[in-house]
Amino acid sequence: MSTITDIIQVNSSAIQRAKFNRQTNTLTLTFKNLAGYDYFNVPLHLFDGLRDSDSKGRFINKHIIGEFKFRKY
Repeated sequence: MSTITDIIQVNSSAIQRAKFNRQTNTLTLTFKNLAGYDYFNVPLHLFDGLRDSDSKGRFINKHIIGEFKFRKY
């Protein structure tokens, strides 16, 4: 059985960490400036794509930002 939450440390100039809650399909991004965003109803395959991508920032800009409802915290 897989865990409910997956966390990856991100090697990026802007992004510090990405966390995905499998139960709610919420992707949480924490940026180096400590701003945080929750993106809602993100499919698991996009989190897998983020984990596997060479450029996390490019992936997020192309597939996440502007595509899903979010809240900043």
